Amino acid sequence: MADQQAPSARPTAADPAASDPPTVAPASADPATAHRTTTVEKGRFTAAHCTCGWRGPARRARSKARTDGTEHEASP
Repeated sequence: MADQQAPSARPTAADPAASDPPTVAPASADPATAHRTTTVEKGRFTAAHCTCGWRGPARRARSKARTDGTEHEASP
């Protein structure tokens, strides 16, 4: 039994699927989901954060932080 090896889960060169990379749509393919902002409060300050990694400046006014996020979504 020690001579037997477990079958490999990795595709081999003979497998046609091995040469085809997985198809992944770019993040900016769908503009509605490419950028999504939220506001995060930390102490007295609020900042807009985006799913793309962008972060707006800390603001004391929540409305200004929301405006920063809306402007980022409109023109990333």
